[in-house]
Order: sequence, then C-alpha cells, then structure tokens
Amino acid sequence: MMALALPRINPQVPRTIAPGPLLAANATVSRFLIEAEAFDESDIPATWSDSLDACRQALDGWLKRQIGALHCLTPRFALHMVSRDGDYYRYYGGQPPKDFDFGAVEASWCEYHEQEWPVGAGLEALSARVPGLGSVVLHVLCRQSAFVYPLFTPDIACDAATYLYWCGEEDEEAALDMHCGEDEEEREAMRTEMVSKATLEASFPAWTRRWPRGLELAQCARFLRRAIKRLSDPGAKAVAEDALALAGLDIDDSFRPDIDGEFVGFGAVLSWRDGDVTTRIYDDLLELAHQGEYCEHMGEVRVPLDDPGAFGAWQRAMASRFEAIRRIDRLIHHLSAGN
Repeated sequence: MMALALPRINPQVPRTIAPGPLLAANATVSRFLIEAEAFDESDIPATWSDSLDACRQALDGWLKRQIGALHCLTPRFALHMVSRDGDYYRYYGGQPPKDFDFGAVEASWCEYHEQEWPVGAGLEALSARVPGLGSVVLHVLCRQSAFVYPLFTPDIACDAATYLYWCGEEDEEAALDMHCGEDEEEREAMRTEMVSKATLEASFPAWTRRWPRGLELAQCARFLRRAIKRLSDPGAKAVAEDALALAGLDIDDSFRPDIDGEFVGFGAVLSWRDGDVTTRIYDDLLELAHQGEYCEHMGEVRVPLDDPGAFGAWQRAMASRFEAIRRIDRLIHHLSAGN
C-alpha cells in the first residue's frame, strides 16, 4: 500500500494574512528603505512573510556590521511609521487606522539592557601611573558619550541625588527639615537611611563628583598624547589611545531626541565600586521617571517618505557615532577589567 505524502506549503507563501492597510504601509516603507539603499542585498533574509520585517532585519544586520562586536553595550535600533500630522504607528501586531496618512519614517536607538560596570579601580590605576590620567579619561568618556551613548556616571548620580532626595538643595538638611522638623532622633534615623551628602563623599572621589570646569577636549587630547609617550604598560596605554581617539571624534547633538519628561536613556551605569550607591540612585531615578513622562531612547531621526536620500545621509552621518560607540565600549571594558 502506497503511503500518501502530506501536502507542503511553499516557503514563499506568507504564514499569516495581513490586512490590506498594513500591507500597503509595509510596502510603502519597504520601498522607501530600498530606494534609500539602506542595506546591502546580502542583508535581506532568504525568505520572509512580511516585507517590512525583512527590511528591519536587513537594516539591523547593516547596523551590527557597521558597529562591530561589542563587549559591554547592546544598542537596539527601531523603526516607527509617522503620519503627516506627527502621530506614531509602532505596528506591534496591529494595523494602522484607516485614515492614517503615512508621511515619514523615524529611526530611534537605545540600550537594550543597561548594566552596571564598576570603573573606579581602573581609573585609580591609571592615575597611579600618570597623575590625572584617570580624571581625563573619565571626562572624555562623559563628554563624548553625552550625544552618542549617554552614561550614568558619578557626577550625574550626584546631580540626580539633589532632586531625588534633597529637594534640589546642596545637601539633605532641607529634606530633613521638611520631614522631621527639629526632632534630632528622627533626623538622624532618616539621614542614616537616605542617600546623604556624606554617602556621596564616601562613595566617590571629589574629582568624579562634578564636571571639571574649563577642561576642553583639545586640552584632554594634548594631555593624553603626553601620557601615551610616558606609559609602558600595554593595557594603560591602550586605554589612553582609545580615549585620545574618542576625544578626536567630531560629534554634535544632531540626533538628540526631543525629550518630554525625565531622560533615562542611559547606555550603562558606571559605578565606582561594584554595587555602590550609584545603582541605588539610578534605580530610584527610573522609579521616579516611570511615574510620569520619560524618554528612554538616546537618539532619533525622522525622514520624509518622499526623500529617501535623507535616510542615506543619516546613515553616513552615523559613521562617527558608530566609531564612538566602539571606543566607549572598549573603554568601559578595559576600565572594568571585563567584569
């Protein structure tokens, strides 16, 4: 008796049936990305059931190839459809309203999973070899990451503490006055439990708690060149060279997001010691932000659908930012000793 073969569906047949408006929107954006030459043909999946999803995969492949392998950071890029009126459609399994008039594509990027990286020991080791080297490396890292891949550093933690715990003042005394009055026992109990000024001073060296005034990137670069000549340790020299390369990149705030509410789009938490007060302040900041409006992506660009060339221009403009992300990642990896 002959066994009957079960019918098989050709791989090119879509696994799901998408509604007409969604297919039309996907086709519009897919055509836009192809005309913009946003990715290489080799990036396109061999089979797909959704043209837009295939384009997103292809664009993701292009981005990962441009950035390269990373140790500490996990950037995630997303595409959003935007109407001519500025409304968003994020297509998470649904379909756009019938009257949704697609006018632009917006790309945004953020960190997929921010982590804590203790860098204190690494920075102290640098300063032990060349006085001031740790401070300069940290300053370059903070300054150049600000518009590319913002980092939650000790100076930002100290600034956040003033409005999270101290009512915007220089120390906790105003908050203690508000909650405890003149009851010394209650004041001492609250001071013990809260993040106080003494807590910050005990957690971070003075030079990490504030942005150094008057220290420009050109001065940092001169200092780093001299330090590289003096350094004999290969690891310390590599850090100084990465910091010098990072300082030399021309980066502006062209793609800074339009922020509504609290900004929490940090790429990593740089603590001084593992598990120190930095992570507590960061967690409290997130909790506060999630009670209202907040921004968790670090960059964005909006391109009209009738101007695919502008998307390619954005990709070219991102080259220096991709280089910066690589350098920032390497510096964090070296300073945290790969932890």
